[in-house]
Amino acid sequence: MGLECRIVVTQKVDGAELGMYDPVSGRYEPLGTHPREALDSAIEGLKISIERAGHKLTFCERSIR
Repeated sequence: MGLECRIVVTQKVDGAELGMYDPVSGRYEPLGTHPREALDSAIEGLKISIERAGHKLTFCERSIR
């Protein structure tokens, strides 16, 4: 199997930020902020892309208040 790609969902008051985290290098790459109603669609698109590339997919969620 390929690399591990972790989708990080950071819940904010006005939506959520999506990002990718590489646990091997410790690098975090922000992918943009999305309104709550578009979040599922954005995550699904990332999931499909990552799995097609042959990578292992994991998720992490956090909140900023």
